[in-house]
Amino acid sequence: MFVLDTLAKTTLWGGTRLQPYGADPLNPHVGSLYTVAGNEELTCTVLNGEFIGMTLYDVYREHRGLFGSQLCESFPLLIGLVDAREDLSIQIHPSDAYAQAHEGAPFGKTESWLFLKAPARGSIVNGCNCQSVEALRTLVQEGRWDEAVGRLPVKEGDYVFVETGTLHALCAGSLVYEIQQSTDVTYRFYDYDRVDASGAKRPLQLEQAMENVDPAKASTAVPYERDHDYDEAAYSTRRTTLKGTYENPRDVFVCATLLSGSLCFDSLTVTPGMSVLILPNETVSFSGAADVMLAWPR
Repeated sequence: MFVLDTLAKTTLWGGTRLQPYGADPLNPHVGSLYTVAGNEELTCTVLNGEFIGMTLYDVYREHRGLFGSQLCESFPLLIGLVDAREDLSIQIHPSDAYAQAHEGAPFGKTESWLFLKAPARGSIVNGCNCQSVEALRTLVQEGRWDEAVGRLPVKEGDYVFVETGTLHALCAGSLVYEIQQSTDVTYRFYDYDRVDASGAKRPLQLEQAMENVDPAKASTAVPYERDHDYDEAAYSTRRTTLKGTYENPRDVFVCATLLSGSLCFDSLTVTPGMSVLILPNETVSFSGAADVMLAWPR
């Protein structure tokens, strides 16, 4: 079992609600707290055991067999908590084929959200209101952004899966557990004309977004039930309580991210926001109890 540290990311739209999960209390704009990351550019550090002090990226690269059979060369998952103090930019993610052909990435990106807190206005941006890409282009050229995008009502406890090709954005007030394929291929469609501290607008990747958008695609929101597996093509998740002993019955690793409570393992205390990575067929024992999100690659 690996205990992992966390990585906080400062954003224009971030807030303070990730502080109870380990974010810097002096930073008022933390948007993401990455709790499982194994990319070369973004990686957690192992806090225990034989590989203490090594990055998850290096451990996976040098000892991939520990994590399970038939895994890809790149660490497959990226997991974090997201605090949307303001609306996030409207984005789209490409398919595997497009990412491989145009970005040299191993795959595109699908992602899922479990809403720990609902958006203030009760909905997020999801899908578009157009029947064709040509109609979408017309609305964009006329600056009619609000008419172009669809909305999805969500409430606390809902689960949303975002397929590649879907316009999407978290909206102000959202606090979510987020799991995604571990790639950073994202095309920004619209950012509300916001500017950074220097007065510059963040760049858009409008043409790439248009090449990937599927007007027919939109997500649904479903209540997330405890102790039930939610299976997507690239990963599965399950919310449960860990107490005493956990046996990973799978032939791949499982990530356990703490939402509340605490676990103690080998004198290390794992607190909300942190994750432990449990190896295939491994049994671990710990004291304490915690509400956790389990996740594993498929």
